[in-house]
Amino acid sequence: MNDGHLEDHVTGVELQIVELVERRERATVQGEPAEAARYQTEIDALQAELARTAEEITGS
Repeated sequence: MNDGHLEDHVTGVELQIVELVERRERATVQGEPAEAARYQTEIDALQAELARTAEEITGS
């Protein structure tokens, strides 16, 4: 991917993280810890992907 596509990808991943954080918080408030944990697992995976993509953009 060129930098423009990578930056678009970063934006998409960030939006997915925001959505999952909201869902995790809702699950926590509703007393669904297993569901909240599932969302956290997805958030962790997306954050790792975000870090990898950022490294690719910066050439690190």
